[in-house]
Amino acid sequence: MMQPNTPRPPEWPLKLLRFFLKKEYLEEIEGDMEEIFCDALEQEQSYRKARWVYIVEALKLIRPVLMKNISGIQPVTPYPMFKNYFKTSFRSLMKNPLSSFINVFGLSVAIGICLLVYTFMEYDYSIDQYHKNKNEIYLATFFAASDGATQQYGTAPRPLGDLLKQDFGQVKKMCRVEDRNVVLKYDDNVFHENIRYADPAFLEMFTFPLKWGTASSLADLNTIILSEDMAIKYFGEENPVGRDMLVIFNDRIKKTFTVGGVAATFPKSRDIDFRFLINFENIRTAEPAYDINDWSKFLSATLIQVENPSDLKAVELKMEKYRVLQNAAQPDWAITAFAFEPLVTLHERAANIKDGIAHDYNVEGRIGMPIIAIFMIVLACFNYINIAIVSAAKRLKEIGVRKVIGANRMKIVVQFLTENIVVTSLALVMGIALCFFIFLPWFVQFTGWELELRLLNQNLWLFMIALIFITGIASGIYPAFYISRFDAVRIFKGSLQFGKKNPLTKVFLAVQLVLACITITAGVVFTQNNHFQNNRSWGYNQKDALYIEVPDKAAFDRMHAAMVRLPDIVSVSGSADHLGKTVSTAVLRTTANQSYEVNQFSVDADYIQTMGLQLIDGRSLRKDSETDKQALMVNETFVKHLNLTKPIGQFFEIDSVKYEVVGVLKDFHTKDFFSKVRPAVLKLAAEQDYRYLSLRVKEGGREETHKALLATWTEIYPEIPFQGGYQEDVWTNYFDSVDRSEQFNKVIASIAVLLASLGLYGLVTLNVSGRQKEFSIRKTLGAGIRNIASVILKQYAGLTVISLIIGAPVSYLFTKAYLDMLFAYPMPIGYSGIAIALVILVIVLLAVVATQIRKVLKLNPVDGLKVE
Repeated sequence: MMQPNTPRPPEWPLKLLRFFLKKEYLEEIEGDMEEIFCDALEQEQSYRKARWVYIVEALKLIRPVLMKNISGIQPVTPYPMFKNYFKTSFRSLMKNPLSSFINVFGLSVAIGICLLVYTFMEYDYSIDQYHKNKNEIYLATFFAASDGATQQYGTAPRPLGDLLKQDFGQVKKMCRVEDRNVVLKYDDNVFHENIRYADPAFLEMFTFPLKWGTASSLADLNTIILSEDMAIKYFGEENPVGRDMLVIFNDRIKKTFTVGGVAATFPKSRDIDFRFLINFENIRTAEPAYDINDWSKFLSATLIQVENPSDLKAVELKMEKYRVLQNAAQPDWAITAFAFEPLVTLHERAANIKDGIAHDYNVEGRIGMPIIAIFMIVLACFNYINIAIVSAAKRLKEIGVRKVIGANRMKIVVQFLTENIVVTSLALVMGIALCFFIFLPWFVQFTGWELELRLLNQNLWLFMIALIFITGIASGIYPAFYISRFDAVRIFKGSLQFGKKNPLTKVFLAVQLVLACITITAGVVFTQNNHFQNNRSWGYNQKDALYIEVPDKAAFDRMHAAMVRLPDIVSVSGSADHLGKTVSTAVLRTTANQSYEVNQFSVDADYIQTMGLQLIDGRSLRKDSETDKQALMVNETFVKHLNLTKPIGQFFEIDSVKYEVVGVLKDFHTKDFFSKVRPAVLKLAAEQDYRYLSLRVKEGGREETHKALLATWTEIYPEIPFQGGYQEDVWTNYFDSVDRSEQFNKVIASIAVLLASLGLYGLVTLNVSGRQKEFSIRKTLGAGIRNIASVILKQYAGLTVISLIIGAPVSYLFTKAYLDMLFAYPMPIGYSGIAIALVILVIVLLAVVATQIRKVLKLNPVDGLKVE
């Protein structure tokens, strides 16, 4: 029996079973279904996934052997009649190729997009779900105050992992992870790489089978394990096990490792993986000062594996003593609690966990992609409805004959719905082809996500079957009931006024126009926003600035001495952090004993001038000043965030050292425009901590300076690849992403306009086909192009105006919300983007209506006045 607070399964599948299944099976089935839901909830650790399992299992039970004979409902139609319906469907498709093409093409495009969205959502929800121990692995996290709110962090104090393994028998395995940047060399292949230090349990906890070598080799301090991609990069297709690779940790410390294994191809839907894996204890070699017992320092990740998920409760209840130890070691930034995040939901919650081993870049896509699919399927269905009604005008006598020989309204409805299912099935085949050969390859190239349409996937077929029936019934139910109500006598008398007044089709068209207006506005505004982002101020002068990353102070001094001799150099500076590349985090304490997390840049006194940062109050940092070793410069956001009216002269503590604010800088971006500017401080760096050399050059001297910078580095450090370049290029990936967003929205807008245009084409054709006699009489009486155009346009002018009046504000609100979701600093939306979108839509609509005006003008009045 389920407890009162236990999540309950949805009710509608059970109601469905009670309606269809025999009573003698229900009691046992209901008990089994409840057990299935509880088991799924326990195994999946996710209500959404357990709910999905419950629904699928319920639908599987609707089998003929279990179904009851529902009284009052007679078999709708026998097999021969269905066979006849299918024949009629194909004949109708062949007889009306234009309308058939419009119907099938519109639905196939929408279905293709739905399949693309399905592959994206399946990819997203299956990330890291392939690990066999996913329900037993947990990431140690903690909660602490950040910017006035409580934030969950994915790191953990260094000693925590060892203590958890020692103190709790429930902890079966424990793995510590640290990530570092190094240089790897094999023969002439030398690259900067990210290497992962991990305990041997890493390959036991996670499911990363090896293509070559053995997982146990990770226990050897002299062994390195490669991913398949890295093995190919350095060794080609040959087996590299036993080969030696040189790992350069810094300019002074190097170590040769033997390749002990190569991982098999990673699953495409993954978040946690590795490029290079070495034993965790190697970090003591790479960083001799590394103290694993320091509670004030944090690991990239600490993971544990328990025997049973229920065992975790015992561990969580005794975490308080570790919190006390950590807060005693770092009182400036007290944590409030420890927590354990299950691997099975880690990616799903990664956006809410700061500095975690897992990352979630799909939050916006998870919201936006289903909305796009709904837009497209609604446009296609409404388009189909209008075209279906147009086509029915040519089948009035067929409907009349069927009714005369005994077909009731329900059989006519079933006939048209069957035909609709046939059309939808054809559209599904075309949609699969469109998705597989056009949409999916384009999207994969566009985003870089390794999506695939797995046609042998059972869930995909369930989705496609559901899509056929939902789309087929949604697009066909109204035309079927509308057409089936025609009276046979009026059909044969010719008194049926078909196509003159049908307000519901106009409602459908109005909705299409509103949706098209939204998508066109999004495309236009994103184009404008792209220009806005490209021209937005970075808060400093990124032009004519260069940088280079150096391994230590000795390298900095040698490069500095070479660069200051160049004629185009304006200024040179050193820093431990650099704008657009790295930024440290510090916990700042006020005199009122309040703590704030801020960005920290450790720089020299020339950095402000070199990078073109703008001073708005106070003074800059000074060279060779003992007092300025405890001086801070802050940004405007810092001043606003701490509500400082007179920031100059204020004192704050960082790492128990008191600093005085001496200057305020205009806000500058440390990350791209997807992220908001955070409170930041600049202080003088110790010279031994310099890791970046920054240069300001004269206008026009960038290229020569860059060549000299590269040549000097290659001469001094021939075995370490150059890492540096133009400051303007630090956000290349960001601007590429903005460009891709613009292209994506343009494609979606184009498809929406196409489908809406087809819908309008169908409705105008319906109107013209029902008014042929009227237009013939008008032409006989001398009506010209102006009169004909006025008559046709007048009927749709009001509808278009109303649609655009509704569409304009809805487009504004939707696009603004969309931009606000994606960008921290979106373009202020004015009227120009919406006005351009409305003009584009009106031009498209006029072009579509013009095709029918031309058709009427070419109509022979004699043909239009004929009565069969």
